[in-house]
Order: sequence, then C-alpha cells, then structure tokens
Amino acid sequence: MVVTSGREELVADILANEGKNVKYAIYSIIQIPGVKGYLFVETTNSLELQRAVLGIRDVKRVLPQEIPIDELLKYFEEEKGEYDINDIVEVLSGACKGTRGKIINIDEKKKEVTKELIDVPVPLH
Repeated sequence: MVVTSGREELVADILANEGKNVKYAIYSIIQIPGVKGYLFVETTNSLELQRAVLGIRDVKRVLPQEIPIDELLKYFEEEKGEYDINDIVEVLSGACKGTRGKIINIDEKKKEVTKELIDVPVPLH
C-alpha cells in the first residue's frame, strides 16, 4: 500500500483500529524502517484492504500484487558488526541522531555499547 511519506505509523495505527472495529480480514501490518511511503499488509484479499482504507486521508493507493515473504525477510536480517572500545560510531536514531561517539564499554550479554558523544559541547555518556 502506498501512503504519504512520513505518515506510515499513523496510517498503520488507523488501519489496525479499523481492522479490529469492523472485523476486516487484516492479519498484520508491517512498516519497514528505511522504506518510506509504503506499508505492507497481510490480508486474504485486496478488496478487503481497499474497503478498510476507504476514507483514510494519507493512503494514496493499494497495490494488489503479492510480495513473496523472502523479499520482506531481507529487511529483518540482523547485521553482525565487530566493534571495539575506542571505535568511533555514528548514532542513527533517537534523540542524538547524527552525532558521533566513542565506544567506552561493550556489554556482550545485553548486546549493548556505551558511548561518549564527541560532537556535543559537553561530553555525555
């Protein structure tokens, strides 16, 4: 389904509520980060989906073709990265998006890193 770019989450929420209230045959709604302007909806037929989106302002059109699950799964594969203490990294999302930081601790159990931001006037941990 093609939606207004940047409004994917709003449309997904509205569609999920419509599906619950009216009992449309909508089984899942997927918003893939990085794929702007599209929502992927699992349904039994596209006519049901067209009825469900009727009146939702940010929906541009419903694309009737099926997408193989293998094409969608490639967006959910985990990237394995090797990082070491003192490596310089860039924050890709969140409040500090776009800033760079130096890794000061790596927690293998939690799969988390602690970084010190270096592009800010006052260093933050």
